[in-house]
Amino acid sequence: MVIRTNQIDLFMMSEPSKPNLKRRRRISEALAITAIILLSLDTLNIFTTHGGNGFLNLTDRQSGIFLGLPSVFLFFASFAFGFRLKTRITSASLIAGGAILAITKIIEPTLGLNLYLAIAVTQVYISLIAIGFILLGLGIWRLKMKQ
Repeated sequence: MVIRTNQIDLFMMSEPSKPNLKRRRRISEALAITAIILLSLDTLNIFTTHGGNGFLNLTDRQSGIFLGLPSVFLFFASFAFGFRLKTRITSASLIAGGAILAITKIIEPTLGLNLYLAIAVTQVYISLIAIGFILLGLGIWRLKMKQ
């Protein structure tokens, strides 16, 4: 029994087609835009919270769980879908999202906001700052990437 493989078919399978690249680019951009919107809503909700509920009627903890965490996951998913694709929207969203996440998590406790996260769950708080800088670095890396 002889098993034959066609090398042309293997090559064709490894090379993504143009419509597939376009679809991946659009998915990456959509995920990045959704993530930046969710992160912005989370940030605005926290800054309008003064010991109670923010403008979305969510507490600090609820806002972080329902808006903040999904935005972080969406940023990483957008990076994964757009891996090795040069898209300015995804890169700019990663840079902006990383900067917003890192800077706001550093500033919030100084303004007396989101103190539970900074005091009671310090490891999570420091991890969020680190994730913000990681997202910032991934966005800058995507800008420097050549295609």
